Amino acid sequence: MPERYGAYLSDSFILSDLIMIKTIALALSLASLCETGFSVMKETFKDGDQFQQRSVVSDIKVFKDLNGNAKPFAYFSLQSGKEVGAGEAKTVNWDIAFSRTTIAVNGGTSGPGQGGAQVLEQPFDKVSEAPAAGYMADGAAGYAIPGGSGNSWYNYDMKVHAILPIPGRTLLIKMADGKFAKLEIISYYKGAPDEVPTEESSYFTFRYSIADANGKF
Repeated sequence: MPERYGAYLSDSFILSDLIMIKTIALALSLASLCETGFSVMKETFKDGDQFQQRSVVSDIKVFKDLNGNAKPFAYFSLQSGKEVGAGEAKTVNWDIAFSRTTIAVNGGTSGPGQGGAQVLEQPFDKVSEAPAAGYMADGAAGYAIPGGSGNSWYNYDMKVHAILPIPGRTLLIKMADGKFAKLEIISYYKGAPDEVPTEESSYFTFRYSIADANGKF
C-alpha cells in the first residue's frame, strides 16, 4: 500500500477514535448530571426588545432517613447537606431541625440565625422563585411550620393510622444565613416504603433546592 494511503487511513482511525471518546464522555457527563439530582429548566429573559430563553440548572438534593426521633431535635444544614450535632444547636451551623412531626428553623426562639419558613400550596417542581415576604420565625405562638394534621406538610390518615405528606405542599425555608430553599417531605417512614404504616417512623426522606442570589430555583 502506498505510504500516503496508509497515513490517510491512520488519520481517519484517529479521528474516529476521538469522536467516539467525546461521545462517551458526553454520555457519562449527562448520566452524572441525572444521578446528582440536577434538573434543567427554561428561564425567559428580556434582551433589549427580544424575549429569549436560556437553560437554568437547579441542584436538587435528596436526603434519606434523617432520624427525627433524636432529642431534642435532629439538626440539619441545608448548605452542607449534612446532619449537625445537638451541641451546635445554639449556633448558625444548622438550618432546619426535626423532632417527630415537629419541624423547627434556625431563627426566633429556636436559634440565633435568620431562619423562617412558610408553607406553599404549590408543587415542588412548580416553585421557581422564593417569595420575598411571608416568612415566619419560630416563636412563643408556635413554630413557623405549623404542627397538626392538615396544617402544613402532612395529614394523619385514620384509615391506615399513618403520617402521610400532603401532595402539592412545599416548604419555603429561610436559612440561618438568610438564603432561601424550597423543601418537600417525601416520606416519614424509614426506607420511604410504598406501603405504610411501619413501626420505624419519624425517619424523614426529603428533597430540597437552594435558591441563587436572585431567589431563583
